[in-house]
Amino acid sequence: MLRSLILVTAFFCLTACKDKAEIRYTAFNVPHITATSYYGLGYGSGYAQAEENLCTLTEQIVKLKGQKSRYFGPGQQQVNLLSDFGYKILDYPGQAHSYLSQLPAEASELLHGFVSGFNARLTELTPETYPSPCRQANWVAPLSATELLAYHLELAGLASSRNLLLPMALAQPPVPGNQQQTKVQLNAEHILTSRGLGSNGWALGGDKTTNGQGALLANPHFPWDGELRFFQQHLTIPGKLDVSGVTLVGLPTVLIGFNPHLAWTHTISQSKQFTFYQLELEPDNPLRYRYGNEYRDFTQQQVSIDVMLPDGSMQQVSRTFYRSHYGPLLDLSTLDASLGWTTQSAISYRDANAGNYRMLQQWLAIGQARNKTELMDALAQHQGIPWVNTLVTEQTGDVHYIDASQVPLLHPVAEAYWRQASQSPALAALWLGGDGAVLLPGSEPIFEWQDSGQTLGAGLVPLQQAPQLSRRDYLFNANSSHWLANPQQPLEGYSLMYGPERTELSPRSRYNGQLINNPQLMGADLRFSAAELRQVFNRNESLFSDSFRQQLVQHCQANPVYTDNTTEQTVDLQLICQALANWDGRYNLNSRGAHIMREFLAAFRSPAHAALQPQLFAMPFDANAPLHTPDGLAISDNPQQDPVLQALGQAALRLQQAGIAPDATLASIQYLIKAEGQTPIAMPGGYSFEGLFNMAEGSQQSRSSSELANNVTGIGRPDSPLLLHLLAGEPREAYTLNSGSSFVMVMAFTEQGPQASMLHAYSQAHDPQSVHFNDQTLLYREQAWQPMYFQQEDIKQHTKRLIRFSLPRPE
Repeated sequence: MLRSLILVTAFFCLTACKDKAEIRYTAFNVPHITATSYYGLGYGSGYAQAEENLCTLTEQIVKLKGQKSRYFGPGQQQVNLLSDFGYKILDYPGQAHSYLSQLPAEASELLHGFVSGFNARLTELTPETYPSPCRQANWVAPLSATELLAYHLELAGLASSRNLLLPMALAQPPVPGNQQQTKVQLNAEHILTSRGLGSNGWALGGDKTTNGQGALLANPHFPWDGELRFFQQHLTIPGKLDVSGVTLVGLPTVLIGFNPHLAWTHTISQSKQFTFYQLELEPDNPLRYRYGNEYRDFTQQQVSIDVMLPDGSMQQVSRTFYRSHYGPLLDLSTLDASLGWTTQSAISYRDANAGNYRMLQQWLAIGQARNKTELMDALAQHQGIPWVNTLVTEQTGDVHYIDASQVPLLHPVAEAYWRQASQSPALAALWLGGDGAVLLPGSEPIFEWQDSGQTLGAGLVPLQQAPQLSRRDYLFNANSSHWLANPQQPLEGYSLMYGPERTELSPRSRYNGQLINNPQLMGADLRFSAAELRQVFNRNESLFSDSFRQQLVQHCQANPVYTDNTTEQTVDLQLICQALANWDGRYNLNSRGAHIMREFLAAFRSPAHAALQPQLFAMPFDANAPLHTPDGLAISDNPQQDPVLQALGQAALRLQQAGIAPDATLASIQYLIKAEGQTPIAMPGGYSFEGLFNMAEGSQQSRSSSELANNVTGIGRPDSPLLLHLLAGEPREAYTLNSGSSFVMVMAFTEQGPQASMLHAYSQAHDPQSVHFNDQTLLYREQAWQPMYFQQEDIKQHTKRLIRFSLPRPE
C-alpha cells in the first residue's frame, strides 16, 4: 500500500510558514484533511472540492452574479435572462460584502482558506485541462471570499427566495405600455413546496441499540446532479475539531456527519421560511399600496443585464423592478390569476433566511460540540440552520430533535387567521395541507412578523419556542412536520408555521414510523445493530407491499375485465393482476411487477401534495392512529364506477402503450443516465408517494440550477411518473431518475469510537471524464456499503494519495 502511495508536497512559502495542511485521499477520492489552523483546513477543503467540482462552483458564481445571459445567451423562453434579473434584484454579492467582516474569526479563516485552496487548484490548470463540463470556458475565474459568502446566502434561500426568482423577474405593473413580454408557466411544486428535496433521519438512543450507545441513520434525498450534490470530507485540527461526513459544494464544513461525541443528520423541514403578502393598491395607482392608514410607494430598482446575442455580440437589457417593505414583488398569475399584479392588488413576500450568512459558523460549531449543552449553545449563538430539522445522537445514548430552522413569528391574530383561511377552498390549493405556502393580508400591520428581540434575524421564532424533544429510545423525521418525532410523545401546540399537527402523514413518513417500531427488523433483543440499520435501507419494501397489495390483487382477480363507464373501453386486467400477485413486494433491481403498483398509486396522487387521495382507502385518517391510517383498499359496489378498477385499467393501458411488460424487472425500466451519452445505470428504490424508505425519483425539473453534466430525464406526463426520452436514438418511456437517496450513512458509537458506513449515489466528481464520476454509483446500485474511515491509523492504512501544503498566513 505505502509503496504505491502518491505523495505530492506543495510549498508556497519562501519564509517560515505558519500553517500546514495535508490531504489523505482514501478510496473514491474521499479527502481526509488535517491542518494546524482553520485557514489550512479551509485550504484543503477548497483544493479537494476544486479537484472534482471546479466547474460546478464557478458556474454557480456566474449564476448568482446575474451573468448567465452574458455567457450563455438569454436561454429558451428567456430563462437565463429571468434568472439574471432575479439574482440582480437580490444582489447576494452586495449583501455578502457587508456581512464578510461580521464572520467570527474561525469561520472567516475557514472561508478565506477555502477560497485560497480552490484558487490554488485552478492555477494548476489551463483552460484546456479544466474538467470536461467547463473545458475552455471563458467564464471560469478565480473565486473571491465575497463571492463564496454570497453563494452561502443563496443556499440559505433554498426553500424560499431561490424558488421565487422567476415570479420576481416577471413582476411588472399593470400600466399602459408596460405589458410583460415573457409569460412563463410556473411550477407550483417548486414555488409552493420543497418537493424534490427530502430526507429520512433516525436518531437511535441507548434504549434502542444493541450496545446502549447512540446510533444514526442519515438518508437525505437531494438531486443527483448539479450543485446540490453532497461531497464527502473529513476535517481535523488536532485537539480542536475532528468531524466526518458530507457537505454541499462550496461549504468547507460538514453538514451531516459525526465527531467522536455526537452524530447528526438533517431532514427538510415542513416549517415555512417565507410568507406571501397580498397588498391592497391605491385606486388608480398600482405603484402605491396601503399599509394601515397610509399609502406607501413601492421602491424601484433599475437592473441592467448584458445579453449575448446569437452572433456573439452583447446587448444590454434594462428593466425596473419593485419591492414593498416586505420584499420584492412577485407575479404568480400562472398559478392563480388573483396572485398576479392587478390594478387592485399585488403580491410581495418576506424571506426568513434573508441575510442568513451564518450557516458556515453554525455547522462549524455543531462539529465542535461534544454534548447536548454545547450543541444547543451552538444553535442559540449562531441561529444559522436555514430550512432543516436536526436529529442528534450522543455517544451516551441520548437523542435529540429540534426544528431550529428560520421560521416567522406571527402575531396570535395572524396565526388564528391563517389556521382558518388555509382551510377555505380559495386558499387550500396554496396551503396544500401544510406542504405549501402562507398568504397573509399585507396591508394590515397586525400581519407583520413579530420581533421578540431574542433572534439574530428580526421577526423569527426564538429557539426556545421551537419544537424539540430529547429521549433515550428514538426520534425520527421524514419531512412531515415535527408532530410525531416520536409517536409516544407527540409535539403539539406549536405555531402552524412549523407545519400542521394531528394531520395525515405522507406515505413515506408513515412507513418510517412503522419500520422503526417493527420487531422483525431488529435483533432478538428488540434493538438495532448497525447491520440491521443498513438492512432497513436495503430491504426496499413499501407501505403498500403487504396487506394492501393482497387486497388489491384479490379485487383485481375478482374483476379481470374492466369497462370504463364513460369511454366504454374494455381493458383486460388478467396480466397485471398476475404480475401484481407475483411481485415480491420490493423495489429491487430484479423485482418484477413493482411498476404496476406505482402506476396504480399514481392515479391517487394529489397535485403538489404528499398525501394520497382519500378515496383510495377504506379506513380514513385517524389522528389517534397516525402511523396506521388511512388504511385498507376502498372497494365500490359498482365495478364500472370503481376508482380502483379504473386506476388499474388506466395503468394497464399506459404500460401497454409504453411497451412495458407487466412482469418487467425494475432494472429494465428504472435507471439513471448521469449525463448525455452515458450508459444507463439501473437503480433500486421508488417514489415518495409509494411509501418507500429508499427514494429514487425522476422529474423534468430538478431542484438543481446547474446546466452542466446533468442527468438525462425526459418529457413527463400528468398521469404517470414515466418520462419520454431518447435511448440509443430511439424514443422510450421509462423511469429515468435524477433525485433520491443521495448520501446514506449508518453510524454507531462503540467502545472503539464511532463506526460508520455509507452509500453515495452519484460519487464525488461532477465530471463525466473523471474516474470518480461513477465509481460509487455502481456500488450504490448494488447497495454495497463502504466504510467511512475515521481513526487516523485506518486512514493512513488506506491512503491512496497524499498531498501536503505549507501555507503563508494570510494578512
